[in-house]
Amino acid sequence: MIEIKGLTVRYRQRHRCFLALDNINLTINNGDICAVIGPSGCGKSTFLYVLSGIIKEYEGNVLIDGKHINASEQRIGLILQDYGLLPWRNVYDNVTLGLKMKGGYKGDTEYIQYIVERLGLRDLLDRYPGQLSGGQRQRVAIARSFVLRPSILLMDEPFSALDAITREEMQDLFLKIWNEYRVSTVLVTHSIDEAIYLGRKIAILSPSPGRIIKIIENPLFGTEDLRIKNEFYEMEMEIRKIIRGDSHNES
Repeated sequence: MIEIKGLTVRYRQRHRCFLALDNINLTINNGDICAVIGPSGCGKSTFLYVLSGIIKEYEGNVLIDGKHINASEQRIGLILQDYGLLPWRNVYDNVTLGLKMKGGYKGDTEYIQYIVERLGLRDLLDRYPGQLSGGQRQRVAIARSFVLRPSILLMDEPFSALDAITREEMQDLFLKIWNEYRVSTVLVTHSIDEAIYLGRKIAILSPSPGRIIKIIENPLFGTEDLRIKNEFYEMEMEIRKIIRGDSHNES
């Protein structure tokens, strides 16, 4: 479980202080996916950097399974927009990088092979990132996170660099893998469609400084053929109105 209470983040710039996030309160249950969406500059990435342990200076409490964030002790998976692959390492080395940093992967060989197979990477293990398509690089990034068996999975606009068809394929593939392991996931995205499709819970942030305007428990999550249903379009319009400030509903 991820428990966030009163999270406030300030950046110091020369002689002034910039408020990035203001009093964020959010609970994400074990095995949930929470999509965080809002306008550019609202603090979405800052929020993710706090959860990953990159940003350590903040006010409030952020707990993972009842413990304060400690990236050296906890297994935190992170999938970035630019994939975060090391260009001088081949696919297999990139997939197992997180495990090596946590002390090796003795006993995990079969599980690694299983994830590699599920993501269609078996024939690509000796290639380097520069020899892969965008979709293939994203598969490597997903594999690296899942072989880590993370306590939580953090995703920073992971599919935004892909074309529309590949993006939908990667979203579907990610959900198939996620449904097997149900790792608690926080997805930062600028896409309303993606938030609805991937988020069991959707947290909408205000313009800077980021405050939670509304939290939606998504009734459409997991619906078959969701993208072609009227309810999908209706929820998209509802969220769009909230982000634009046309709705005064508060969480």
